[in-house]
Amino acid sequence: MADQSVQMKISIPGKAPEEGQGTSDLGTRVPAQDYEKLRRDCIRRGKLFEDPYFPASDQSLFYSQKFPVKVEWKRPKEIVSDPQMFTGGSSRFDVVQGMLGDCWLVAAIASLTQDKKLINKVIPQNQGWGKGYAGIFRFHFWHFGEWIDIVIDDRLPTYNGKLIFIHSTDENEFWSALLEKAYAKLYGGFEALKGGKTSEALTDFTGGVVETYDLKKCDATLFDTITRNATRSCLMSCSIKIEGRDEVEAKLDSGLIKGHAYSVTGAKTLNMKGKVIKLLRIRNPWGQKEWNGDWSDNSPSWNQISADKRKEILEGESAKEDGEFYMSYEDFLKHFTDFEVCSVTVSEMQEDEKIKSWNSIIINGEWSTVKGTAGGCRNYPTFVKNPQYIVNLTEDSDGDGKCSVLIALMQKHRRKQKKMGVQDLCIGFSIYKSPGDGSLLTKQYVDYNYSTGTSGSFTNAREVMKRFDLDPGKYVIVPCSFKPGEEGDFLLRVFTESYSEEQSADQEDKPATDADPRIAKIRGLFTRIAGDDEEVDSEELQDLLTATMSKDLSSSVFGIDACRSMIAMLDVNKNGTLNFEEFQTLLETIAKWKQMFYKFDRDRSGTLEKPEVTAAIRSLGYNISGEGMNVLFNRFARKRKYMLIDDFSACLSRVKIMTDTFNRKSKNGSIQLNLDEYYKITLDA
Repeated sequence: MADQSVQMKISIPGKAPEEGQGTSDLGTRVPAQDYEKLRRDCIRRGKLFEDPYFPASDQSLFYSQKFPVKVEWKRPKEIVSDPQMFTGGSSRFDVVQGMLGDCWLVAAIASLTQDKKLINKVIPQNQGWGKGYAGIFRFHFWHFGEWIDIVIDDRLPTYNGKLIFIHSTDENEFWSALLEKAYAKLYGGFEALKGGKTSEALTDFTGGVVETYDLKKCDATLFDTITRNATRSCLMSCSIKIEGRDEVEAKLDSGLIKGHAYSVTGAKTLNMKGKVIKLLRIRNPWGQKEWNGDWSDNSPSWNQISADKRKEILEGESAKEDGEFYMSYEDFLKHFTDFEVCSVTVSEMQEDEKIKSWNSIIINGEWSTVKGTAGGCRNYPTFVKNPQYIVNLTEDSDGDGKCSVLIALMQKHRRKQKKMGVQDLCIGFSIYKSPGDGSLLTKQYVDYNYSTGTSGSFTNAREVMKRFDLDPGKYVIVPCSFKPGEEGDFLLRVFTESYSEEQSADQEDKPATDADPRIAKIRGLFTRIAGDDEEVDSEELQDLLTATMSKDLSSSVFGIDACRSMIAMLDVNKNGTLNFEEFQTLLETIAKWKQMFYKFDRDRSGTLEKPEVTAAIRSLGYNISGEGMNVLFNRFARKRKYMLIDDFSACLSRVKIMTDTFNRKSKNGSIQLNLDEYYKITLDA
């Protein structure tokens, strides 16, 4: 459940909601592999990891035909003498397309490099070929509503000693090649990645929602949207529609390629003698073949500005054939047809608690002939047999009397089932005003009432979405395929906008009760995880924080030591658990610490280095000496270099416990302890 802004009742006509996989489960399961356990086992046995679920063989390459060249699988150490995960950090220039038709994926990966926090989320840090190397690597993808780990070995397909698929411009750098392999494993093989939309990979890398714009229907206001998105955690791409298969990757006189995905990586506004020039920076994932019109690399348009300004915009390179180019916004609208933006903050990466945010609900459903829920579109009398979901919109998000809601419908598993001949369904959804207080739609109601809105024309895209501004009230959402009897699993996501206003001091002092929706929500959360004993222990707290803060973690779980320290900080009766009041205080404390973590994470890396940790702790009023900070940082930092959010939480818990204990026992700025008291204080912290 989100919050008071949207309430949802899941209702399927004639059927009770059921748990578990749907009818399309065959061949879609992702194998559960414990990275740390497998890595330790390989080191113990002195053998490099070989993935049994994605072998170094033809079956992982192509399923419909024999690969056109003889492939030799090699580990990076067999290709170069000094392989590195990253050389000089990640860059959009690191990603070059190979022999596979997955430009859509390449464009998404290039966009991913624009945000350090995002790429650190997908590619957990501290992986490479140095100490502790065991031939095993892991990646983190958002997969139909949850973040999952994909484990691979580092054997890569080569021809004549060269990588044949995605690779870096630096032959010693392998992060992009390994990322592509992990993504191929997620969907059942490299061939499964042939053809797609950049929006699919953008969603899988972020958990966000991708909005698509028809550039032939857009105006100048879109440039402001692009400029704003370029400074946020938003990933953008564009392409030119094709009319037939013979136009795929056809080169135009302009230098642009039809049916090919490009990354939009930046925006600039130039003011020249009262004239405003709007420019977009775009990249071809091939690393070559660029736009040749105005504001291209060698265009005389650049002579209108000073050499210093030109060098600043082009980052020093004026005519480098690297696939990246500038073009005017007017030419962008003229030559490209589709633009996509992945709003990461919509679901997974919201950090600033005082800006407009999104509440979300995620529902798994299915169209099944066995369960009688594959009703087809509104053209058919069986339409009302589809799953129906009732939403109650109660919050005015913009002060205009309307509720802003975004609905996204995603069909699941179809890419992975391509090898079994499964094709994407044409999908869509409709919204109706609820006929009564929580009532479902009937055929008679649909026959005599217009829908409030639809997703538009049915399409075989993986996901369809649309924004609506609706009057407060109850609505019924009906996801469906175009024809009756078409089976498949789907994911429905409903997002509603709200504002999180900063409270004044007098508001904070008011006592909170369960009548307060915020407190009622915390009470419900506590009841769900505490169980019959009505107490939350460290393992239960770990499960909660792992689920709710997975986007902030590089590992798959929130640190258990941090959970124990946080419980010790508030556990008054010292029984190792928290009651509701203590639990409520802890959640409020964690929210403040998380906000502080991102406030002092000035380079947006998703980590805090020593100067940032020092500044954060001292901002709380803790006057710790430089030597004391050295001890503290070395105790909680990973490899004595940086802290993640759970390390930071454990650190602050320890500082608070020790400080509170000292202040409680001190006399004239010092304390005296016997051995038993010393044990209790240090072990409790």
